[in-house]
Amino acid sequence: MGLGLLAPIPSQAQVRSTDPQSVVKALQDAGYKAELSKDSDGDPVIRSGAQGYRYTIFFMSCEKGSTCGDLQFYAGWTNKLSAERANAWTQKHRFARVYSDGKGEAAIEYDLNFEDQQMSTTLFRKNLELWDSLVGKFVDYINEDETPKK
Repeated sequence: MGLGLLAPIPSQAQVRSTDPQSVVKALQDAGYKAELSKDSDGDPVIRSGAQGYRYTIFFMSCEKGSTCGDLQFYAGWTNKLSAERANAWTQKHRFARVYSDGKGEAAIEYDLNFEDQQMSTTLFRKNLELWDSLVGKFVDYINEDETPKK
């Protein structure tokens, strides 16, 4: 009776921070463009887009350009963003952090922690959907007029 429990379960496609091609494939399968290259340290980098805006996926905690531990999604704009407005946005959106970079320009980041584990493509796609939504909300926010309404 219990033999059915021993039958192999079909494996679902997995995304791994240690395998940049798996990230590229998951992005492309979800309808995103994905251009894989390397940064100045030799670590993988993927260029893509969300809500009509370009973003970069950095592979973090890498050992000599491979065996990376996690991913960081990043997008930046030339719009100025004060610390007060960045804090106000971050208080209302728990998964991403926003800040003004060294030039005072708006940036958003979103991390995916893998810890040498695999992530199902379904969960990765859910994270992409959340990132996409956050980018759209942030773009709307930084494009708002900062002057008080009378």
